This record gives sequence, C-alpha cells and structure tokens, in this order.
Amino acid sequence: MHKKPDRPTTSLDECLLEFQEKVHQKKPTPIAPPPLPANSPHNQPDIEYQILQEFQHIYRLIKENGRQGDFSMEITFGELIPIYGADRVDKLIEVLANTRRNGYINYKLKDFLQQDRDEDVVIKLIKTPF
Repeated sequence: MHKKPDRPTTSLDECLLEFQEKVHQKKPTPIAPPPLPANSPHNQPDIEYQILQEFQHIYRLIKENGRQGDFSMEITFGELIPIYGADRVDKLIEVLANTRRNGYINYKLKDFLQQDRDEDVVIKLIKTPF
C-alpha cells in the first residue's frame, strides 16, 4: 500500500503552536499601584474649581462696583480693597495676580500690587470666567 507522505512542517505551524500556548497561559494578576500620599495634588480635585470661583468672584465685584471704561469695566485697586475686605488684602493681591496671569483682568503694573503704593492702579476686565 501506498503510504501518505507526512505533512511538511513550516514556520507558520510553529508560530501557530506558540500563539496557542500564549493564549492559553494563565495571566498573572496585576499589582495595584501604591496609594497616593494625602498631600498629593491628585487628592485635591477641588483646587481648580476653587480658583475658578475666586476668578468669578473678582469678576462680579468689578462688574457690579466698577465703572464703564473705554472698552471694558474698570475699577481702581483702592476702590476694590474695602469691597473685598480690608483684612484680606494679601488674598486679594494673590487672586488678582492669578486672575491676571490667566488673562481675565489686566492692569498697568509689572510687579505685584501693594496696598499703600498702588491704590490708584486701574484694573480692567478683559474676558469673562463663566
């Protein structure tokens, strides 16, 4: 009788066997990442929201208490201090600097505002944070 020839092995057959072995292997369980430290910025998602609320608060104060300038609402720093709170001037200066850095207001001063020196500096609204 005539014997059937054996099927020749090819590299494709070997690849198929390797692939099937990899598919049926048991996958290792993933290791959980370590917990974030308590003071991590990723554990404080409300910070950006609080900053935006401060921008909106400054915007409302200038819009409600300021006067119409050439192209925008404006108020002097000296007028804004008692409205925001005279005991929170440092916070006001910080919020104004952040608001200016983000492009919502502008004033003609290269440095930070100071209470006694810059009370006549005009603060102008540029865009709305809403």
